[in-house]
Amino acid sequence: MERVCAAIGIIILRFLCYLSAEEEILMYTKTETSDLKWTIHPRVNPQWEEVSGLDEDNNSVRTYQICPSDSAGSTGSHWLRSTLIQRRGAWQAYVELRFTMMECSSLPNLHRTCKETFNLLYYQADSDEATPTHPPWMENPYVKVDTVAADFLLRKGGERKFNVKTLRLGPLTARGFYLAFQAQGACMALLSARVFFKKCPAATRAFSSFPETVPRALVQEAQGVCVPHAAQRPAKAAATPPAHVLRGGRPVGGAAHLHLYLPARLPARRHGHQLQR
Repeated sequence: MERVCAAIGIIILRFLCYLSAEEEILMYTKTETSDLKWTIHPRVNPQWEEVSGLDEDNNSVRTYQICPSDSAGSTGSHWLRSTLIQRRGAWQAYVELRFTMMECSSLPNLHRTCKETFNLLYYQADSDEATPTHPPWMENPYVKVDTVAADFLLRKGGERKFNVKTLRLGPLTARGFYLAFQAQGACMALLSARVFFKKCPAATRAFSSFPETVPRALVQEAQGVCVPHAAQRPAKAAATPPAHVLRGGRPVGGAAHLHLYLPARLPARRHGHQLQR
């Protein structure tokens, strides 16, 4: 005979993950087995170039590189746009970029126009509507994420080190989006781009069950239910236990008010007798 309360309740939890967030990949150029065939602008005298290379594990990868000269038509703004990336329910996405950047002082022929940064932008769309002329190649309609600077700069004959930057973009509302890279004098190579979103896996904790959850914000409430044969503590008796808030997809310290679901007390005989079963 059951000795616990069979009531099932609903809780609102002010933290999203008890476990580490999982990552779901939306696009990863290192896993592509054929040409990326991204769109380059301007089409006349293009400066971005797709090339084959080897990664740190000697695997063949497709990369893009650019190093404009001071010749006519090579300076100015040069764009590179990905194919449409389906967001698959993500409300925000992360872009991990691996790239190298030449130091301007090591490029005397580019000293007037050289830069050691580039811009990352994105454009949302419900269908694969982009063309060589649409959307217009400018900020608004594109949304600028950030100006990306290199932590390590390459020098001729120096150590070859690549940079890793992770940026967040969103909120995402359309079915998909394009990434765009704008170089205005940078001599660089885009080694890889990994686009992913974070989600909280299904979990059971404190006698409460939570489904897999894709966060819509850095900090968000998640709804769970009592596990079978668990009872809800009355609101007046609820405690404030240590909590983990999912901030940016990672659990961090914090505290929040919730109704814990605790096992009912089982009757026991005194004088050392076992619990009734």
